[in-house]
Amino acid sequence: MRMSGMELAMATGGSWQGGMPDMISGICTDSRHPMPDTAFLALRGPHHDGHAYATEIAGTCMALIGDAEGATAWGGIDRPRLIVADTLAALGDIAAAWRRKLARTLVLAVTGSYGKTTVRSMLVHALGALGLDVATNPANHNNLIGVPQTLLAVAEQTDVAVIECGISEPGEMQRLAGIARPDAAVLTGLGAAHGEGLGGPEGVIREKSALLAGVAPGGWCVLGTGVQVQLTGRRLLPAVPCIAMDDDAAVAWSLSGSLLRLSYGNECCEIPLVLPARHWAEDMALAATVVMRVQVARGDTPALAPIAKALSDWRPVPGRLQLLPGRSGSLILDDSYNANPASMQAALDTLTQLPGRGIAILGDMAELGADAAAQHAAIDVAGIDMLVLVGPLMHHLAARHPEATWLPDTEAACRHVGAMALAAGDTVLIKASHGMRLDRIVAMLAVKEAADAV
Repeated sequence: MRMSGMELAMATGGSWQGGMPDMISGICTDSRHPMPDTAFLALRGPHHDGHAYATEIAGTCMALIGDAEGATAWGGIDRPRLIVADTLAALGDIAAAWRRKLARTLVLAVTGSYGKTTVRSMLVHALGALGLDVATNPANHNNLIGVPQTLLAVAEQTDVAVIECGISEPGEMQRLAGIARPDAAVLTGLGAAHGEGLGGPEGVIREKSALLAGVAPGGWCVLGTGVQVQLTGRRLLPAVPCIAMDDDAAVAWSLSGSLLRLSYGNECCEIPLVLPARHWAEDMALAATVVMRVQVARGDTPALAPIAKALSDWRPVPGRLQLLPGRSGSLILDDSYNANPASMQAALDTLTQLPGRGIAILGDMAELGADAAAQHAAIDVAGIDMLVLVGPLMHHLAARHPEATWLPDTEAACRHVGAMALAAGDTVLIKASHGMRLDRIVAMLAVKEAADAV
């Protein structure tokens, strides 16, 4: 980004003290990585206050942005200081102002209870392979801090910005939509994820759908399987045109083993997948549908074949059903980054399709709210040869499966897994919410010198 001091003041409603910079080339929020020609914006968190670090990095940054209370200690700093009412809100306001300057960039926002990171990565991969200049979130920077930071890093010549939006509290999605002002939106699916913070299943649907309501006039949406029915029944369909994956207007798919067949009109394409994962197949059809709609929006003729070719060498991001070589010739399915009931079931269904002994190491799924116990107990583990369950919530599933090994926490699980015998032909699925830190078990079982996915 490049914005003048006057533009920053107008965007935030703030006032400059100690002068006003002519031009700022970025907003820095991490005091560990200050950058020249940027403004350091002091965020407040539960365990830190960025205002306290301003003095040590003021010599690197061109200006400081803080609230009135935090800036009381900045009087001796010889740098321009923009005083705002709330620094988190100011970060979003600055990003929204920069978004308005991205006239040639198609901003494509992606959300959902499950699949959003995978679909985002597929979209970025396919659009980039088709020759477009694409920007996207780094890692999981998809909240009220990460989305503004992502937008501020989008250059004016960017063709498409694929912005993943994640929420955990009411009102967050409306704010994210207002900041990103998407030209198009994708809602992958709706389920129980983050139900605790969003007010249960109805709250999840209401809050996630707020992204669609924020699509700019003239924009469009693509809805994952089943989403259109959920929104229609609650009168939450947006005013802009929508393509639903349940409709003939979407790319159709079928999966035979690990061979995915995509079809649209008279075109049919086949893609060999690394795993016989039905949710990957569904996500690829969704991504292909979105990319074809992007082609239409750009005035290009949509064609399935080059999209399928681009998707054929897509690989999952780390921690999202990534296939790794394991000790003793086994294979590790690292899905340890996150979990909700839908993604947990999809991973288990994939494991049962693989040859050899299937071992599942499953940990608690967080933020499910009042239904958490029932959601854990309802997981279908039929066809799993060995089941290791970790955490207090997984005890509800263990109660239904006396053959399973239940362990109270990750420390106990690490000790158990350390003594577990694996053999060639075994496939070990490791999945839980990120807070369970089952990535520690992945590190124990994966062959460390083989860093790349199989």
